[in-house]
Amino acid sequence: MQNYSSDFINQIQKYGFKAQVISFKHIKEIQLELETTKQIHKDVNTYIGKYINKFNYNVPINSLEAKSIIIIAVPQPIARINFTLDSKNHTVIMPPMYLLNSSSEFEEKHKKISEITTIVKKILSTENFKVVKANIPCKLIAVKSGLGTYGRNNICYINSESSFYWLGSYISDMPCENDFWQKCTIMDACKNCDLCLKNCPTSAISDDRFLLHTNKCITLQNESKETFPKSLNLKWHNCLIGCIRCQIICPVNKKHIKNVKDITEFSELETKKILSKTPLKELPGETYKKLELISFIEDYNLLARNLSILINNK
Repeated sequence: MQNYSSDFINQIQKYGFKAQVISFKHIKEIQLELETTKQIHKDVNTYIGKYINKFNYNVPINSLEAKSIIIIAVPQPIARINFTLDSKNHTVIMPPMYLLNSSSEFEEKHKKISEITTIVKKILSTENFKVVKANIPCKLIAVKSGLGTYGRNNICYINSESSFYWLGSYISDMPCENDFWQKCTIMDACKNCDLCLKNCPTSAISDDRFLLHTNKCITLQNESKETFPKSLNLKWHNCLIGCIRCQIICPVNKKHIKNVKDITEFSELETKKILSKTPLKELPGETYKKLELISFIEDYNLLARNLSILINNK
């Protein structure tokens, strides 16, 4: 008897991706677990509600008969970008995942995410299965499905080998023959290690609970349009967006931290236009394409602020 979900996993691995397939019946459990977390930890909804309240657990009507949830993990490098200002080169980095960073509303316009979705559809179409991109909690699904485990830093590590992955979720009418569902687990490597805790400058990672104190997290701050709190030392910023302190120091990621990819370079003129907050529509076409490469179209309004901080820190 053919095992469609196993066949799909084997096919997707040929593209360098990792995947797991679980029954669609778990969708309500996923929703309930997140809602319970919000009730227990009120700060979760206060500080990251703008993200988690956008999750959509409903399959589009007449789209397909939902039978499975597919979680995809795509390996990603640390991204390195060069800006020139006052004839000096300023190299900045972005953590893995951010090259595929997008809100659910913008995903269809995101070239790289669309390419991944096309691959998923292509594999499933050989058996006449349908699939839709879903906006559901990828990290939680990856861990509950056994594809990944949590690190002490609350980040998902795929197969306990690396956190340098982008996660995407899909809903399909493909049957799930080997359903697997487990409690959230933490890597064995974390049980006697506190390097991420010690190296988090804002103490967002702490001993008093497993969840991050999101209000202290640098990532949350530099992804936000709000004014930085006075308690946040600008010297702590280390990435063009996000933060990589806890991932760089992690022993599990040790063999992956040299996986750095040079993405593009911005000339002196381009850098000055960005820092002066030139509207997107007024930028040269070549500059716009570069912003697409570093996935900064949607978050362009944050770029001038975040970049100027990194340049001033140097």
